[in-house]
Amino acid sequence: MDLGSLANLQTEGVNPRTVTIDRMSTLEMCSVINADDHCVAESVAPCLPVIAGAIDGLAQRVRRGGRVIYVGAGTSGRLGILDASEIPPTFAASREQFVGLIAGGDAAIRQAQEGAEDNEQAGGDEMKHLNLDPKLDSIIGIASSGRTPYVMGCLAFGKSLGCLTIGVVCTEPSVMGLSGNVDYLIAPLPGPEVVTGSTRLKAGTATKLVLNMLSTGTMIRTGKTYGNMMVDLQASNLKLKQRSKNILKRLSTVCAALSDSEMDTLLVKCDRSVKLAILVAETGKSVEDCKKHLQSAGGILSKALDGVAQPARPVVNKLTKKLVLCVDGGGTKCAAVVCDASGNTSHGYSGPSNLYVDVLSGNVEWPGLIQSVRTDGISNVDGVVANLINATKSALNEHLHGEELTESVWRQCLQTSFRSVWIGLAGLDRAGLQAELAPKLSEMFGLDHTTTDFRLTSDVDLLPGTASQQEEHPPVVVLIAGTGSVAMRYTWNQSQGYVRVARAGGWGHLLGDEGGGYSIGRESIKHTLTVLEERTLGLRDQDLGELELAVVKQLDCPVTEDGSIDLLTDILSRQHTSHIKARIAGVAETVLKLAVKDHAAKAIVTDQITCFLNKTLDRLNDRKCRTFTPAEESELVLAGGLMKNEEYQALLRQQLGQRGLRFREVRVVEDVAEAAATCLALN
Repeated sequence: MDLGSLANLQTEGVNPRTVTIDRMSTLEMCSVINADDHCVAESVAPCLPVIAGAIDGLAQRVRRGGRVIYVGAGTSGRLGILDASEIPPTFAASREQFVGLIAGGDAAIRQAQEGAEDNEQAGGDEMKHLNLDPKLDSIIGIASSGRTPYVMGCLAFGKSLGCLTIGVVCTEPSVMGLSGNVDYLIAPLPGPEVVTGSTRLKAGTATKLVLNMLSTGTMIRTGKTYGNMMVDLQASNLKLKQRSKNILKRLSTVCAALSDSEMDTLLVKCDRSVKLAILVAETGKSVEDCKKHLQSAGGILSKALDGVAQPARPVVNKLTKKLVLCVDGGGTKCAAVVCDASGNTSHGYSGPSNLYVDVLSGNVEWPGLIQSVRTDGISNVDGVVANLINATKSALNEHLHGEELTESVWRQCLQTSFRSVWIGLAGLDRAGLQAELAPKLSEMFGLDHTTTDFRLTSDVDLLPGTASQQEEHPPVVVLIAGTGSVAMRYTWNQSQGYVRVARAGGWGHLLGDEGGGYSIGRESIKHTLTVLEERTLGLRDQDLGELELAVVKQLDCPVTEDGSIDLLTDILSRQHTSHIKARIAGVAETVLKLAVKDHAAKAIVTDQITCFLNKTLDRLNDRKCRTFTPAEESELVLAGGLMKNEEYQALLRQQLGQRGLRFREVRVVEDVAEAAATCLALN
């Protein structure tokens, strides 16, 4: 190993934000450390596809009894031992299946064993003693520096046999990555430590996040949970016995009706296995039969329940066909609104539900749910469906004033509560999944997807449904400015309602979307980069203006020791690439606040709105347009995050006036799901 190159590692870099940390007040010091820690989770995001692949590889082996061996030195070794030791009690896994090794042996857990990590041969020797089975066993090598000899020896030996090997490092490139001994290299880059070289800090936290994800994901994939409940629990002490009964009550309608003593009897009969007890209770079959069903389902409770005919149990639903539901599944969040005949609304929210992942920019907008991305960019459909169901359940729960329901009752509630459902999903047009999703989703809600009781459309198509309720149903033009931008025209169809007949813009942030948050943020950053570059070239003497200072502050760009600002490198650094779209779009809010008083900020916003209207509204209102309808006969609906900003809306209305566009009505929709649900309830 070349020790001379150690200083070149990212983990050994000098953090420009903390060069004076010893002279800061204690509160300032804590604030700087806390701010730096915010980079850690972001650094893990680019690694998610590799982590997902590693989880799938581990799960296949663990399901068949394979061992997972964690190896590391110092902090890395202790983190591996911690993860290995936590899995058995948490998930009722075999203690022999998860092994944690540290350079220097168990004594090194409490007291550093100097020099032990430098012995590559010792790593290989430890692996020999484990009698590895290459078809089943896996090795996770942990080394922040990516070069620890002991870990390298462990991985080299395991790889030579054919074991699955996973490396967790915090530098790139790394010796481990170049060794050829790692099947999955996970390399979060949290950047230089607050105290130079102290990898127990950000690197240690990043490593812990990765290990948490690997072990938890593997346990979920091997059937240790049902939903997010730990159903593979063994009730071995008082706390776990009570937790077991709580889980049984929550997940099983049968168990919810049992007394504590009856549940205790059931658990004893099922060897205190919560998973088995649920299957026995829900199916009414014998313990032995249920054990066989679980085994054939690979230990996954949901598969076992789906594969066994369950006795029908009547469920009284006081909401039967009385509600309407509208779901706005956007790229930022999924919002569900439930509305009754009196106009009372309840709201529920969950994570993003964009079916289309922007693969080209690396902007995977909901990494926590991604398992795979198809070559056409369509993301995890199951994750999207899960998010919209969770949002719906949250809204229903609010309507029921927090009433506790078991999972089986929830399923029936979703099927019997709604007389009408309208789901709008971002990316549905591009994903081309309408025909595939509509039957599945309508079945979940107990509706016929071929009728007007169930509608599945793009999220944009929810907006004309919020237009004023008039008998003549005027044409509607929808103008959206959020992260992106687009314009649509809709006309009324007696059997289908409002139907989209024209679209302009909405090409995506890589090709356009002028007037949207990303485009405004990008132009503001380009302006700031130009000013910084001109100062470096000696072409500008004056200090940075209010806009430039605000952009640098918004992006939290570090200032080097000589006072210079390398904004470009910071924006394009790997630790930000997974969130670069959201990061750039986030600048727009700052620019809009300044646009009231700062000439440069106002000029950027005005120019962007001009381009936006040129590309969208002007084209739709060109008399040559096939679907042209005079503005005076149409309603204009404004929506999206930027339309809620008073300055943006004022500048846009000003330009509408300059163009002579006077619509019969102009309305701003702040909550699309609520407005659409309210209109749906009136029909």
